[in-house]
Amino acid sequence: MTDKKDGMTVGEWHQAIAQKAKSTPEAIATALDNLNIRPKPVLPRVRTLNLVSVRMEGVKHEKEQQTPFTFDWSGLSGGLWALLSEGNSKGKSSTLAVVRAALQGRFPGKIKRDVWSWIEGLRVEFEIDGVPYITSLRKNAGETDETVAQASLVRRSDGTELSLYEGLAGEKLSEAIEAVFMDELGFDRFQAFRSAKATVVEHGWSSMSSALFIAGPGSAVFGDHTEDGLPIRLIQMFIGLPWVSTYTAISTAHKRLKSEHEKAKGTNATETLKIRTRLAELEGQKKDKQTRFAALPSRHEMRTEISILDQQLAASQATVVARRTELNIAQTLANESSVAHLNARRLLQQAKDDLAAGYVFRKLQPVCCPACEASFKPGRFTEENTRTCGLCGDVDTDHDSSDTDGLTHLEAAVADSGQVRDSAEQALQHVQSTLRNAEGSRDSVHQRLSEISATLSASDESEQLSREIVGLEARIEELGAMLAGPAETTFDEDETLRMLSAAEAVTKCAMESLQAEIMKEVGDQIFNLAERFGVRNLEEFSFKAHRMDLRQGGVNVTFTGLNAGENLRIRVAAALATLQVARSRGYGRHPGLLVLDSPAASEMSVADFAALIEAVSKTVEEIPGIQVIVGALARPELDSVIPLDRRRVAIGSDTLF
Repeated sequence: MTDKKDGMTVGEWHQAIAQKAKSTPEAIATALDNLNIRPKPVLPRVRTLNLVSVRMEGVKHEKEQQTPFTFDWSGLSGGLWALLSEGNSKGKSSTLAVVRAALQGRFPGKIKRDVWSWIEGLRVEFEIDGVPYITSLRKNAGETDETVAQASLVRRSDGTELSLYEGLAGEKLSEAIEAVFMDELGFDRFQAFRSAKATVVEHGWSSMSSALFIAGPGSAVFGDHTEDGLPIRLIQMFIGLPWVSTYTAISTAHKRLKSEHEKAKGTNATETLKIRTRLAELEGQKKDKQTRFAALPSRHEMRTEISILDQQLAASQATVVARRTELNIAQTLANESSVAHLNARRLLQQAKDDLAAGYVFRKLQPVCCPACEASFKPGRFTEENTRTCGLCGDVDTDHDSSDTDGLTHLEAAVADSGQVRDSAEQALQHVQSTLRNAEGSRDSVHQRLSEISATLSASDESEQLSREIVGLEARIEELGAMLAGPAETTFDEDETLRMLSAAEAVTKCAMESLQAEIMKEVGDQIFNLAERFGVRNLEEFSFKAHRMDLRQGGVNVTFTGLNAGENLRIRVAAALATLQVARSRGYGRHPGLLVLDSPAASEMSVADFAALIEAVSKTVEEIPGIQVIVGALARPELDSVIPLDRRRVAIGSDTLF
């Protein structure tokens, strides 16, 4: 095996990109610097991470019993260590979950909720190249809200403690711990472009540290995540491949800028049709609202009309009052003229009755005296020249002519009073008609006032419609601008794309000059270890530039298509192989810590588990400083590879804490 360490310098890199992009090294350096792309060609220095101690204390709640507990495991260093028990649910996984949470700064992380509630305090000490760090946390027993827990991160140097973080557990704690590990272990955050949402994402310590812990089968062969090609990227990062973070930054920037550039060229035919359809819909909505707006009365005009109507109402009310006064007068005159007419008629009738009665009486021929009833003498009423009343002896008996004259005067009086009465009735009807007209006019004005007042007091629909019309016009203008097409691409945009395309090709070439050899070595190691761990009928396992090829039993299979036991065995093989290759070459970034939680739980036979532990032990012996911690059931095959002083065992029904 040969190491190809003579890579490209930064100056040579700039020169190669400039030549390919037909530019200058200075322009290339400036453009990449503006995009925050930093060249990372140097092979990294090997760093070592070791767990030193784990301490927990709190109160266990089991059924109705509460028991204080303390767990203290100290004096750890490089080599193989084990947390063992003679049964399950003894605290192995919970202890390792505490270690993981402390190294990532994410509480409670994978700590079980009940165990998390028991904990009052914890303290995890670790060393990076011999420099001690301590992550600690305190909270009340029974509390499950991590945001109220107090946490700290301390670094020891020359016998003094330097506080790197003090505060609540949460994002700030994880950020502080990430800054320490990324800097101390020489990691760089790497980027990925997700075209589905046109977004750029970054991966840091949370993704990288997941590769140090294996707690069963998973979807990724290395680490916990599969998105953005993370398994292969992490392996490239851990084995110390140069230019990896630079390449991912360039590739991401190129994809992002290209996506934006293509989007700026305009929409395709389908998008154009959608825009035109939407524009037609918006134009129709705008026309409809404008029609409704035009049909609405002007509130200003209505307020002006109210002022005029107020004056008209006052005038019409005055007219009504005047007409009612006139009506009272006309009613009185009509009543009085009617009474006078009735009186005249009554007098006339009485005169007529009197005249008729006298005429009848005079025509009587009495035969006796009405007083004494003595018979009149013959010839008493013989007609003479002089008319003399037989009873009273009155000579002047011609009353008819005088009575007729009086009757004539009375008839004239009746006629006059009738005319006066008719005139008064006509005058009354006229006044009544004018009063009705005045009241009708007044009521019309009042009704109009009420209608306008009701309209003005209601919500102003015109303002809402006006805002909606303005919004529609803005949206129509926006879509119209999109339909019209974007501005022409500037020279700078084209130049930057050419530079990024050239940089991506040159960097990929620089990276792949070493990648093929190293990734083949990793693939071969995984294949050998997987077979030793009991993966049957495995014919091929290899890494290509952006994928993993796996063939089993004569067919190509996917990693997720393996059964749970095979999945776990290959994950352990990948972790050990990456660690071995990284350390054997002397420039890998793998920190040398590996935590295996219950590797025998997934259908692993005694022989396969023995082979796994043997491979782990051999790796630990070959590479000084690395540390592997195994959580497992106590088995005889562990006795020969893990010394007693490197075990923490829960015997029988006992628990680790």
